[in-house]
Formats: sequence, C-alpha cells, structure tokens
Amino acid sequence: MEFTDGEVRIQRSPSELDRLVLDVVSVLDDVGVEYAVVSGYVVVLFGRTRATEDVDVITERFDADTAAGLADRLAREGFWGPAMPLETSYETLADDLPVRIAEDGHRVPNVELEFATDEYDRSSLRETLTVRLGDETLRVGSLELRIAYKLHMDTPKDFEDALYLHEVAEPTLNTAKLEPFVDELDVRDAYDRLRNA
Repeated sequence: MEFTDGEVRIQRSPSELDRLVLDVVSVLDDVGVEYAVVSGYVVVLFGRTRATEDVDVITERFDADTAAGLADRLAREGFWGPAMPLETSYETLADDLPVRIAEDGHRVPNVELEFATDEYDRSSLRETLTVRLGDETLRVGSLELRIAYKLHMDTPKDFEDALYLHEVAEPTLNTAKLEPFVDELDVRDAYDRLRNA
C-alpha cells in the first residue's frame, strides 16, 4: 500500500466485494453522482481481515430524474434491489432511508446507498481520499473522520477498526483534521487509548 498526496495505491487484485463496490461506484460516476464510501468496508479495503456483508456509500442529494437514470443503469449492469425495487429508490432515499444494491439474484454482499443527512456525512463527501485498486479508483471519506467515528461507535470491533486504520495510515494522517473530530465526537479517552496501544 502506497500513500501519496490525496491518493492511496493498493497493489492487489480486487476481491469479489471490491468488484461489487467498484462496479457500483463506476455507475455513480457515470451518472454524475458525488459519493464517498464509508464505514467498515474502508477497513477491509485497506487490508484488515474481517467479515462485512454491506458497504455503506453516502451520496449527495439528487433528484427523481437522476434516481430513475441511476436505477435504469444499475439494472442494465446486472444489479437489483434485494429489499425493494430500484425503481422506487428515490422515494426511499428522500425519506432518508438506505437503498440496497446487489448483484441480480443475490442479497449479500450489497451496497447500502444513502443520502448525506448530517454534518459528518457532508464532511465525508467534501473530504475524500482516492483509492486506486489496480487500474480502477473509488473515493472513501477521509481516514481522519473514519477513525474518530469508529471510536464514537464504541464497540470492540469499531475500536479495532480505528486502531487498524490509525496504524496503516499514521505517517500520512493529518492530526489537525483528526483531533477536532475526536473532540466533537467526545472520544478523547478512546483516542488516547488508541495512540498508546
């Protein structure tokens, strides 16, 4: 794994889960929807071995026409909505609920697409890191926010995720970005534990 300014290059072949994410975000790019991949999959992408069945993707808010085009394109690319038809995705997203996207006939793994709903989601969209996996790219929310938010989740698994991200990215982490998130999310004690682990 190689970190450069604003980009991470990962030299490995995409897994089945990576392939799902890369294909879905490629469609989002093609229809012009801004997105950021967040949550547990980011840790898996960066090399931590742990199970995850869904991938959280935050998007900018878009209109019904964009949603219809997105649903049509996803269907043409071999995806479906295992929880509800993709054609109804705009109503679901507009109610601030997630839409699940999976390969036709499968329920897992899936991408859980959701509109940005709070300041942290909007920050994830503004502050992204490009990850290059082979010849393809995707955007993840800033690692600084991922670490602080994982500490905020306050479970052993999330602490381990935060610790892993901190360890692999430490030389490139911006503490001037990370520590305000730590304070806003009131996780200073957990952050201190992480730094001393």
